[in-house]
Amino acid sequence: MEQRNAIIRKLLTLTFGFHHRATVKGHRTSSTIVRDVYDNLTSHSSSDQWRVAGEKLIEKYFASSMLHRRSILVELSQNFSVDHAVLKRSIELYHKNEQAFMNVAAAARPHYFRLFQSIGNVKGGVKKICSVRADALEMLRSSDLTRTESAALRPVESCLRELLTLWFCQSNLRLQQLTIESPGDILDKVMKYEAVYPISGLIDMKRRLGPNRRCFVFMHEAMAREPLVVVYAAFMKKIAKNLEDIMNDTDVLENESTNDTAMFYSISSTQTGLRGIDLGNMLIKRVIAEISNTNPHIRVFATLSPMPYFRSWLLRSLKCAAPSGDVIDERLLTLCEENEFFEGDIKIIDLVRLFLLDHLNKIDVNKCEEIFEILLHLVVRYLLEIKKSGSGRVFDPVENFHLRNGAEIYAINWKADTTTKGMESSYGVMVNYLYRLDQVTKNSAQYIQNGEIAINSEALALL
Repeated sequence: MEQRNAIIRKLLTLTFGFHHRATVKGHRTSSTIVRDVYDNLTSHSSSDQWRVAGEKLIEKYFASSMLHRRSILVELSQNFSVDHAVLKRSIELYHKNEQAFMNVAAAARPHYFRLFQSIGNVKGGVKKICSVRADALEMLRSSDLTRTESAALRPVESCLRELLTLWFCQSNLRLQQLTIESPGDILDKVMKYEAVYPISGLIDMKRRLGPNRRCFVFMHEAMAREPLVVVYAAFMKKIAKNLEDIMNDTDVLENESTNDTAMFYSISSTQTGLRGIDLGNMLIKRVIAEISNTNPHIRVFATLSPMPYFRSWLLRSLKCAAPSGDVIDERLLTLCEENEFFEGDIKIIDLVRLFLLDHLNKIDVNKCEEIFEILLHLVVRYLLEIKKSGSGRVFDPVENFHLRNGAEIYAINWKADTTTKGMESSYGVMVNYLYRLDQVTKNSAQYIQNGEIAINSEALALL
């Protein structure tokens, strides 16, 4: 048996450049699965042989526990990745002949890339690859993940993301408007997936699909019954400043042609495995184009958007002595002084910090009301100044989404969402982002290339 294994390892090395490592204790099952899949493959294997191998791997993968799934992906990464000897030879050839650049690209692909690619060609394969990436993302967040496992899983996750990005390009996505007559299983999934404002039942769902309301989804032929991204819009007479304006029924009976504003109030991605693949960006642009074509009376496109991390960021900044000095600026001190919030030296930063923590640490609408001007000022600073570590992007993910799409910060709204969720995330403050159709291309380019943020003058005045 040992002689047979040695022969297999030698063949793998000769044909693929694989350096198959000895089975690590605890990984015996995954090593056996991976070896069984690759035993009959060579670089000259046919597409059908790769497809059969892919089917075999994916069947065994989903029959395994999450721990064994992790071991399978680690094994693939460590032993069936890039053949570095072949890559070096390709680079040497490229230096002699630049027309050989495609050889370098092919050699830089890990061997498991072709295996994952072949899985996409089997029935249900795209959805399964999507599920494998969801697993990989979860594994990378695991508290018991070792550095070695993390280093192995990251290129696998990146490879899966690259494939899914190719498969879910805009030309492969179908925009569909949902109505109450849409297939029941799709409506059920949309109700289940709604993450921003949960749907309470069928009556609530019918209201969101009724007159002056729209719901659009992206679908993909390879996942025909799965809504991938869902966006809800309400037709109104003006830009809504709070959720109640959107959620109440007073305008439902109005003639649609009397409204000129489309308010986007919820955008949800449904597939964890597609996280980071910018489907929402493509969807909202397609929806704006669709509404413009079918409802020419709609000329204003805006959102009422949450700030999911504003409260946690603010409390963290106030509780940590070092950052709080940055949070408490001259404008904030002036607001404290103008409102005579407390006696004492207004320049003593710790007094101001403790005062703010007293009002903000616990959810108390009345205490928040007392300092709402300060809150709005801090919101504008948060939106304009707080960046994601290591990038020029803004910290707030919802803001980043809309700025990348070319929207501008239009208004900051106090008491826009006084539900428990709204208060816990942002003290009830919400943001209007406005899509000026003649400005979106310029705004998007300026943000992506230079980090410039488009903002309305009235919102900027809060700074």
